[in-house]
Amino acid sequence: MKNNLLLGTSNTGKLKEFIFYIKHFGLFSEYEVINLNEFINIGEPAENGETFEENCEIKSKYFLDKTNTLVLCDDSGFVVNKLNNYPGIKTAREAKKLGGEQKVIDFIFSKFENLSYVDATFICSICILGKNQRYKASGSIHGFIIKDKRGNGGFGYDPYFIPTDNNKTFAEMNERQKLLNSHRYKAFKKLSNQILQDN
Repeated sequence: MKNNLLLGTSNTGKLKEFIFYIKHFGLFSEYEVINLNEFINIGEPAENGETFEENCEIKSKYFLDKTNTLVLCDDSGFVVNKLNNYPGIKTAREAKKLGGEQKVIDFIFSKFENLSYVDATFICSICILGKNQRYKASGSIHGFIIKDKRGNGGFGYDPYFIPTDNNKTFAEMNERQKLLNSHRYKAFKKLSNQILQDN
């Protein structure tokens, strides 16, 4: 009987990417990958950390305590340096609060009315936590946020972010191109190096 690896997110876009990276880097092939739908009334952790790293660890610990299963969680978002790193760890919560990603983008550009793009950094922190396992890694990618969405792929803020040295948003790239050039890819790559060194 296989051990389980729980992917601790209810975001379907993230779930899909987690599964891609686990296979791409050959991680935990001896585990059965499961998601939160396997559990009833599991609830949600209070994301009260001050960094992406702290929040992904909080999530992992919460789901580990609830399920006694090896857990993989991430916390990700973007920061605008000129806005004191807004929205940062509140990237998803700001969209909920303001009524969608476009509203967050509109708020950002209300501060930069003469600009059509603003420097930004996408950040992803990942934590894998089990009774005897603990791995953490972060990845980031620089670029800029644009005013109006472009492209139909991806999820979240993908239509608004163009990485440096590219002219396409994440949402305009084909799926594989985005997956192999994102902040989440960089975090998973570091994570896989740690895991491979241990095994």
